Amino acid sequence: MNNLISLFNSILPLSNNEELLIKENIKIESFVKKNSYNREGKICDKLGFVEEGVFKVSSFKSNGNEYIKYFVHEGHFLIDLHSFFYKTPSTENIVSLTNSKVFTISRSSFNLLENEVPHFSKIISQLKQKALLEKLSIKNEMLVDDALIKYTKFTQRYPTIVQRISQRHIALHLGISEYTLSRIRAKKTFLAI
Repeated sequence: MNNLISLFNSILPLSNNEELLIKENIKIESFVKKNSYNREGKICDKLGFVEEGVFKVSSFKSNGNEYIKYFVHEGHFLIDLHSFFYKTPSTENIVSLTNSKVFTISRSSFNLLENEVPHFSKIISQLKQKALLEKLSIKNEMLVDDALIKYTKFTQRYPTIVQRISQRHIALHLGISEYTLSRIRAKKTFLAI
């Protein structure tokens, strides 16, 4: 929980009482591999901060194939922003790929913190802006980069999770086949020797 409080303090300093109030309104949730944090069609009613583990955020294309938009791991927020802030059904599935622990703020606790912690809204607004820019960057890369560049950027963006998730999940995220991914990985290994 200290990592989350430190992150908030790095944006705008909190008083000791504000920190205590935030800590009182956070609960820890544990997820085993393949558990859902939120499902498509359900309104996302919580904001999570991943303490341990990896999650995929995915949806389905019109042909029924899964597309992994991005991954969320330690030190990052777990939320469907649009669903949470506009109270609309989610268009994303958020599922754990590893056993995980998440610090969660429920919607009611979030509302309380917005009212009781003067800078809480500003902190969340800055974090939301950063998350949206990261998502936009990932989306643009997926549209314009070739498979090798996509994989290179993936390993730079997610160096701590490359070995923790399956090749299938990486391939689904990159929009390539597992066979193509295997060839790229073999080529990169050969070039590194």
